[in-house]
Order: sequence, then C-alpha cells, then structure tokens
Amino acid sequence: MPTQAKKWQLSELDIQSQQGGVMITMETLTYVDKAVLNKINYFCPDAISLYPLHQCKSATFSFDYQQQNHQLTLSTKVNFASGDWFISLSAFNQQLLVEASSSSPLLNMVLFEFNAKDRLSQHLEPFGVVLPDAKLTGSLALDVESMSLTSITPLQFSGLNYEYSDDVIVAGLGGEMNFTSNFNNKALQYGIELAQGEMLLNELYVDFSQYTLALTGEIKQLGEWYEFIGGIENQQSLSLEAQLFFNDIMQWRDLKLKADVFDAFHFNQNILSGILGIYGFGGTELSGQFAVNAQWLEQTLSGVAFDFNDMYMLNERRKLSAESLTGRVNWQLTAAEQSKLAWQSLELAGLPVQQAEAAFSLNGADFLLSGPHTFPVFDGAIDVTNWQMNDLFSDAMGLNMKASIRPISLRLITAKMGWPLMAGKISGIIPGMSMNDEVIEFQGALNLDVFEGIMVVDHLSMERLFGVAPVIAADVDFKGFDLSLLTETFGFGLITGKLNGIINGLRITNWKTDRLDAEVYTVKTKGIKQTISQRAIDNISSLGGIQGAISKTFLRFFDDFRYSKIKLSCKLHNSVCEIGGMKNTSNQFTIVEGGGIPNINIVGYVRSINWDEFISRLLNANYEG
Repeated sequence: MPTQAKKWQLSELDIQSQQGGVMITMETLTYVDKAVLNKINYFCPDAISLYPLHQCKSATFSFDYQQQNHQLTLSTKVNFASGDWFISLSAFNQQLLVEASSSSPLLNMVLFEFNAKDRLSQHLEPFGVVLPDAKLTGSLALDVESMSLTSITPLQFSGLNYEYSDDVIVAGLGGEMNFTSNFNNKALQYGIELAQGEMLLNELYVDFSQYTLALTGEIKQLGEWYEFIGGIENQQSLSLEAQLFFNDIMQWRDLKLKADVFDAFHFNQNILSGILGIYGFGGTELSGQFAVNAQWLEQTLSGVAFDFNDMYMLNERRKLSAESLTGRVNWQLTAAEQSKLAWQSLELAGLPVQQAEAAFSLNGADFLLSGPHTFPVFDGAIDVTNWQMNDLFSDAMGLNMKASIRPISLRLITAKMGWPLMAGKISGIIPGMSMNDEVIEFQGALNLDVFEGIMVVDHLSMERLFGVAPVIAADVDFKGFDLSLLTETFGFGLITGKLNGIINGLRITNWKTDRLDAEVYTVKTKGIKQTISQRAIDNISSLGGIQGAISKTFLRFFDDFRYSKIKLSCKLHNSVCEIGGMKNTSNQFTIVEGGGIPNINIVGYVRSINWDEFISRLLNANYEG
C-alpha cells in the first residue's frame, strides 16, 4: 500500500482550520507525474481532527478537470501519517457514485438513471447531440495509470437524440453498451445493442424496436490516421463488416464494406422496402440471400460485387420478376472481371425469359456480353450475338446489339400483355440501339416477320421502359399480312386476303395506345381469295350499317361473301378516333366494298368516336341489318 500511495502526488497543499470546519486546498493532484485534478478545494464543516487521521462524511469538494469546474459532495478518510486515503463520492441525488483509494489506480463509477441532459448536454450540444430525458445506468472504471476507461457492467442508455440535418436524425435511441477506451493510445473498443428508437439516414429508415442491431467496433491510431474495424448484425437477416481510415478532421479513405443478407424477406420488410419505394420500386417482394462487397481506394469506389443465392424478386407495377436467381455481378473501375447470372425464370418489362444464364463483364462504364447467348422466350428465343453498352452512368448511354428473334407465338405474347389474342408467330432482326436520358432509340428499322407478312418498325423509341408510365413510340409499315391469321383470334369473324397498312406517330403510354394515324387496306393478290364471313359483317357493320338491297333474311343463307376491297383509317388524338375508309364524305364512308353476288357494302356513318368505344364496338359489336 505505501508503495502504491507514493504514486499519488500533490502540490501547494494548504490546510487551514476555520471556525466551523476545515479547509484544504492544493494546486494539483497527480498520479505518476500525470496531472489529474487542478485547483482543488476541500471543506469539511465539522470540527474534527486533521492529523494523523482525518475523516469527514459530508465534505464539499471542487476542482478543475479539462478546463471545466466541478463541485461535489463526498465522504473521505485520510491517514496523513501513512499516506493512505479513501474517497466515496455521491452526487446528483445519488445518480452518480465514485470511489477511489490510494491502494488502487482505479476510479470506480456507478451511474443509476443518470440524467444526461443536465450533466452532459453542454458538452455534446456543439456536436449536434441533444439529450432530452436521456438516462444512463451502469458501472465504469477509470484507470488513471493507463488512462483507460472501461465499462464494468453494460452501460444502459435511453432517450438519446441526434439531429445533424433534416435527413440525418436519431430519436429516442435506447440500448446498452460495453466499451474500453485508452486516452493515451487513442484506442477504443465497443459493443452496442440498439433496441429502441428510430433513425433516418438520408433514404434509410430504421425502427430499432422492430429491427434490433448489434454494433461492434475497434478504433486505433496509426500515425496521422485512425483505423476503424466494425460490424453491424441483426440476428435474423443481416451481417455487415466495415474497415476504413479517418483523421482528426473526419476525412476518410480506403473503405472496405461487406454485407451478407441471409434473409432477404425480413431485410426487405424492415430496411430495403422504404429505400426502394423512394426510387419508385415500392411493393417489391424479395426472398432468398444476397451479399454485397464494395471497396473504395482513397474516396473513389473501385469495385463492387453482388452475389445472389436462390433469390426471388417481384415488382408487379414495373413488370419485373426473377425466380431462383443465382450468381455474381462483379463491377470494377479499371479491371474487367467476369460476371455470371443464372435463373429459373426472369421477367423484364413484361417479357418473360425462361431458364437460362448470362456471362458478361462490367468495367468502368462499359458492359459486354461474353460471346453469343440464347434466351428462351415463350415458345421461341432471342439469339444475341453481340451486346455492348458504353457510358452506362451518363445521360447518353450507347448500345450496340446484334440479335435475332426465333419464331415466337403471338398468342402467347398478346395473352401476357393483356391484349386481344392474335394468331401467328413473330420473328426478325433487332438493330442497334442508343439511350439518352432514359429514352432508348433503335438505330435503324426493326424488321419482323409476322402473320406471314413483313412488318417494318421505324423510329422506335422506348422511354422509362422499366419505370413509371413507360412510353413507346414508332412508325409502322406492314405488307402482306394474312388476314385469316389476323382475324380468326379477334372474335369478330374470319376475313381472308392480304392486308397492307401504315401506322404513323404511334404512341403507347403505360401500355395503352393514346396517339396514332393509321390506315389499313386489302391488296388483291393472285391465288388469294378475298372473302368475309357473316360474323365479320355483323361486327364491322356496328360502325354504321350495311347499305344494299339484299334483305337480312336472305343474307342468312350465306356463310361468307366475296369483297373487292376493305379499307379503314383512324386518326387518334385526345382519346377520339376520326374514322375513315373509301369514298369519304362529311357524314359517311365505305369500309367494305362488295365484289360478287350478293354484293355487300359496309358503310359507316359515324366519323368521330371515343377510342375505347371504337375498339369495343369493333371487336364486340352486334349485327345491325
């Protein structure tokens, strides 16, 4: 004990016995040549002895520590002959208890519902930390020899608030913490469990009562920089590890981040769904597992990899889904690393891609598909021989693609899109594409084989294809369509012959046509009959009526009729279709011109009609005689 006592030293000690008490002052109290307390004033109101043994149960004590003055009430026992002493301090209505003795370098502190607002706010408010009703409970030990502070029992806290800006807010934070800090070595180790309160960090919102987090970390000084190694864990769905360097002015560099999400459903419910909603992907369903590995050199992102394990994703609004998605997406700033994904099924903007895989590289702002790929779609496929994209993160993304479509049944495509069912198949060549500010434009015409004819889609552009209210625009020219294939699945009756047409200024918004200038007409072709069925007449005539001398009763003896020509046009604007055909006048037009006995002409008398009504009447009309 005497050996330990010699490590404590004081300077400029002054002891005075006054009326009604004893006053002791000293300039400094040090431990092993290290200043601990300054300007110490001790007053015992009792007329008691000072030497060789001094004891006082209710002394007042004031001192300066780190340029702050503190005033306390304490109980003391000092043996001046041996140099032994013991101090027990109780302050703030017994919220704080401190014990120290000459036999130990430890200052033991016990906090019991310590009112942090009254005691700590003045020190923390300059840093943006506010502590209304914050409470701290636990026990600590300050080792003045090593200048380290350690939690003996978990330090429980509640009511902690922090507001840096409108986008960085912590409210009602509560939990418990264990830590060890060394002031000389500037080192800190901690473990924190957050179980109460809320946090908003830019787009990230966390309710800790629903999503408890355990934080661990270590900070140590390496020259002018500090190294931080830490982790965040939620037992049900998340494990995150991070390493970075920072300095005294909070500049950082060389960040490494690894996040494992082993329950994507739980993580999405509590964390990810809010972020996805802000970026227009609200309502996304997730399950499975995924991981993210990212690295920054200095403050520049140099690489990030996403690993997927049996992932499921569905966003009905944006027509996106994935089933059993497995593999890695590896992006590097400089080196080209291989990426590979495989899936059971995939849906992109409503287009279903069946079981397949894709190998590619992501390097800087460039994407390159590694060799030819075949992606099964419905009962056909899309063969991609080349697919390259440049300037991925700019408003003028470049695309270079060579691809062809193996025959795909139109019935399957139209059923998927919710359109009227069509017969036949679609195939053709896909030209190159470019992208500018979410608008994809085709660099040349899209040539398709459909309904045993040829369709040329020119000036094709797609805006926000995977976003809200996608827009598709194009000019369409087609020749030689087999009318029997086109009409047999529309429900208004069979028409045979060959059909040509042109659709200028076509615009489809949110998968609904809202503008076009279209004209379709039949072309006499050698060896091809031109007939129209009774059912087709019944339905088409709903647009105006049948003009002719043949009675309704007589017509019933015929299943179909020959025609000379069919022509129909529509200029759609503001949901109104201006209809035309042959022999247009102000109040009538001819749709079908007869070509045999009996001679059937279908004449329309309504030139303007609501678009939705026009489609409904064209496809679902009744015979008008």
